[in-house]
Amino acid sequence: MHYYVGIAALSDEPSSYLVDNVKDFIDNIAPHKDKIRFVLGGYWGLMKYIADYASSKGFKVIFILPEYPRENPPRKDNFIIVRTELGYRTRSIILAMTSDILVCAGGRVGSIIEVMISYSFSKPIIVLRNTGLDTDKLEEGFKEYIDSRRLARIYYVDKGADIAGKVIELLNL
Repeated sequence: MHYYVGIAALSDEPSSYLVDNVKDFIDNIAPHKDKIRFVLGGYWGLMKYIADYASSKGFKVIFILPEYPRENPPRKDNFIIVRTELGYRTRSIILAMTSDILVCAGGRVGSIIEVMISYSFSKPIIVLRNTGLDTDKLEEGFKEYIDSRRLARIYYVDKGADIAGKVIELLNL
């Protein structure tokens, strides 16, 4: 059985803090690489770092690409490319639906949209704190749940290893 871990991530050049934390996450979840597929919305910014590092560790990475992506992923055996011809925000719906869980590794409105969509589909969400980006504001507005329906829990963590630990816990790996 495979689990799909969606990752909402910054589309611009990331800080070393973000890169170090996603590498730490991938390193700590690597023992489960045969059971996990990463789902990304593109191959630029932090997403590119995640894809390349996950690939180097033997993970399969699925790309849900929007119409006119900024950059196309290279053709690799462990990269699966889905060209949707959808807009950036619409493509995020497919990313959320495909994922069993969403990791928010920092970002702006695109990542926040993916958090909201994932919540609406009752997908658990793990948010990295202290990124210096707009996703840090999620915790100010939403503690454990986004609304009174309590569709899915949001977990806020401080480092990449904590993301891995929470994914392993939630997926019962």
